[in-house]
Amino acid sequence: MIATTAFSRRLITKQYQLCRSPILVKRTSSNTTSTDAVKEAAIKADIGKSFTERNPFLFQLGVATAKTSAADIMVQVVVEKKKIDELDLKRNAIFVVFGFAYLGGFQYWLMVTKFRKWFPTRERFSKLSLGEKMKDT
Repeated sequence: MIATTAFSRRLITKQYQLCRSPILVKRTSSNTTSTDAVKEAAIKADIGKSFTERNPFLFQLGVATAKTSAADIMVQVVVEKKKIDELDLKRNAIFVVFGFAYLGGFQYWLMVTKFRKWFPTRERFSKLSLGEKMKDT
């Protein structure tokens, strides 16, 4: 049976990730365990998805960290006219931590988790065309 609710999908994914551990499951009429069905459903759900769709949080952490580090390196090279071997690596490390923790972690939590609760119609609104968005506001 294919799950239709968000809770069931999360449960399927969680069980699929834990499929190597012994799970007590009920036998179905076709002599296959529901764990096999869970594995199959999770595999089918992931087919065709890119890394960013499967791991949005990890992708956000990587992008935020890389762009913050690159921005600091660019400022040091272009604005401050330093050569590559003269870069202040301690300063860049501080920017890396800032990009990872604040821009990658906190802002993801805020924009994805909290905004979903504060603005429940945001997903519907984001799928509208620009003309429909202008009429909807």
